[in-house]
Amino acid sequence: MRKGKYLIIWPDSGLSTKNNHVNAPYHFIHLGEVVNYLNKKLDNSVDVLDIEASQTEFPSFMKQTIDNEYDSVALFLNSENLYNGLKLVEFVKVINPKCKVIGYGEMPLYLPKFFKTTQFDAIVDKNCDQELAILDYFKYGKQENNDKLHDVLLINNNQLIRTPKKEGLDPREWGLSSKEEVPIDKYLEMEGKNQYVMTLSRGCPYGCKYCNATSYYGTCERRRNIGSIINFINENDYDYYKFFSPNFTLNKKEALKLCKAIIMNGKPIKWSCTTRPDLLDDEELIKAMAMAGCYKIAIGIESISNKDLESIDKRYDSEVIAKGINMLKKYGIEYKALVMFGVPNQTKDSILYTIEFLKDMGLTIRPTAYTPFYEMNHNMTAEQISRYDKRTYYDGIDNLSYGDFLRLIYDTENYERILKKE
Repeated sequence: MRKGKYLIIWPDSGLSTKNNHVNAPYHFIHLGEVVNYLNKKLDNSVDVLDIEASQTEFPSFMKQTIDNEYDSVALFLNSENLYNGLKLVEFVKVINPKCKVIGYGEMPLYLPKFFKTTQFDAIVDKNCDQELAILDYFKYGKQENNDKLHDVLLINNNQLIRTPKKEGLDPREWGLSSKEEVPIDKYLEMEGKNQYVMTLSRGCPYGCKYCNATSYYGTCERRRNIGSIINFINENDYDYYKFFSPNFTLNKKEALKLCKAIIMNGKPIKWSCTTRPDLLDDEELIKAMAMAGCYKIAIGIESISNKDLESIDKRYDSEVIAKGINMLKKYGIEYKALVMFGVPNQTKDSILYTIEFLKDMGLTIRPTAYTPFYEMNHNMTAEQISRYDKRTYYDGIDNLSYGDFLRLIYDTENYERILKKE
């Protein structure tokens, strides 16, 4: 019997995200780690077309699709690449009508009903490990009896058919992006430095409505095995590591264990992570992180204005943020402030207050647009959905034009010229 032939595609995104370093970690996580896991479990290795990172030309895509009669294809879909993804599926189906196509990523999580009228045969369900769902679909999706399928929404006659939920993947089985499987060199170019990204934890209990962390993997946090992290560090020589986690310091005990293990290992590394402002209250942990080589933490503060924070249901205030800033300064860790412009009921004055507060503290600011993904609906077109891009989305702020809003995001250093002009 012929071995199955499988392909995973990352479609090209729009202008605002193409080859953007902010997007690079997701290629490590949602493509590299997924493919690495699948290759350990399937009867044949998975082919990869990372069209966005590699800027694959359309003729190359067509030639590969024609030369290989793929049994199953999976596509990673977000708001920026959805339109291109839908077009690629059309060509896959024209060339090989029997090929089964499954979608995974942000869009299937946010808008499952949207896919009922597309040429997709299935999508990955929310609150599950996506590689488990794709594995089941690649192995069993062509069979008449789908009782072996889990964590998949099948599409049949414009209806979504839910399959049973499977127990989550053991963190010891999480994949690691490999140069032999995905174009890591391209990801490093996108990052702008020799930085490897690996998942540290999955799941987030906070469920912020503008964030997808909970929808991907649920509310219960799981963490990668510390031994596997140390082994990888010892076997590789990247200049930097990014430990990809919704909240690195959520489980303080496990975070401290990792730091102590890195220190004991003796190989110096530089690494960064992400967390919340209200999870920077353990000085012993922060000190250990610094000793273990943590040089930067990206903090999703969103705003310094307490009114802005209340409008997005944050459980901390500006005083908590200030304490965290001072804590990291004490131990020489860079506090990278992740802020959002355009949160509900935000004003020019609150944006100005946020920027000036952070500038006075000497912080790096990375702004994005507040993007209410929860407002999208399945009756929208792909073009309408593409508007929900955290680099360009705008829903209006009194006395602030869309042009000035974009200037704030992409030329934040000149905020005074934008916000203080008469």
